[in-house]
Amino acid sequence: MTTFLIPFLAFMAVMLIMLPGYMIWSRFIDPRNKAKKQRLVDIHNAVHWGGSPGIAQTALRDSALETWLRSRSKTFERFESLVQHANSRLTAVLLLALMLALFMAVIVSGLLYRANPLILPLLAAAIAGTPVLWLYRQASQRRNAFEKKFPEALDYISRAMRAGHSLTSAIDMVGKEFAAPIGSEFKTVSDETAFGIPFKDAIGRLADRVNSNDLNIFVISLMIQHETGGNLTELLDGLAKTIRERIKLRGRIRTLSSEGRLSAWVLGSMPFALAGILMLINPGYISVLWTTPLGQTLVLVGGGLMTTGIFLLSRVTQIKV
Repeated sequence: MTTFLIPFLAFMAVMLIMLPGYMIWSRFIDPRNKAKKQRLVDIHNAVHWGGSPGIAQTALRDSALETWLRSRSKTFERFESLVQHANSRLTAVLLLALMLALFMAVIVSGLLYRANPLILPLLAAAIAGTPVLWLYRQASQRRNAFEKKFPEALDYISRAMRAGHSLTSAIDMVGKEFAAPIGSEFKTVSDETAFGIPFKDAIGRLADRVNSNDLNIFVISLMIQHETGGNLTELLDGLAKTIRERIKLRGRIRTLSSEGRLSAWVLGSMPFALAGILMLINPGYISVLWTTPLGQTLVLVGGGLMTTGIFLLSRVTQIKV
């Protein structure tokens, strides 16, 4: 049974590794595919003048597989949102294919080296989840960069409106004057409104793309002001002041919780540092942990306890403002 299973899993791993490469090449590199998609976008815009090019490109990008997965799986929709928040060139399908390829590669490697069958699936799942963690980090960095410059953008919009510009014109000026990510996002809003998308829909898409609490407050304020009226410049000034105070409070909380975060890093890295030192001093002494069933069980239990402890410490030191 094993002589048949290992070649089969190796074949599946090779196919899953080659699939993302082929999809990336056909989607982003193949000049014929690029020219075909651009031509279809031009025809769509010519026939349906006033439609958003973003909508046309999204419709053309969607494959039958993506449509089927989106209708069947909520997890696939979350992956799409994560890719959008991270502003990554990956798609949710490529992300799933990459995760499957990593999972199969670890499983095949573990079977070849006769790893513990209890630890192997957990290790494969952990390694397969690294692209998701990387996207989460990219999305967090992009959101932080957006929030850092957001009060300045609000002040800029307020000053532009006091000078006589309209709100859409001020948003277009922010898109031209500010660097990415805030400039590119506001430029997208300006382009969508110029192509005929209602302002409420365009600003709502901005909130979905960035996924920031500060931006959500801004969007809700604009929608309420659009319905009820009022002095928009005073609203923007007050919102910018509130966001700056929140940023200061978050920095103060981060400083006060730095001891707990440092404790989590130290306690989490100590076992690995100790294992590395023992590997250098006496490899035979510590090799019992992965060469015997009892040692592998201890590693599994210790890893679970460490994961639980690090999660609890991170939850204690994370205070929402």
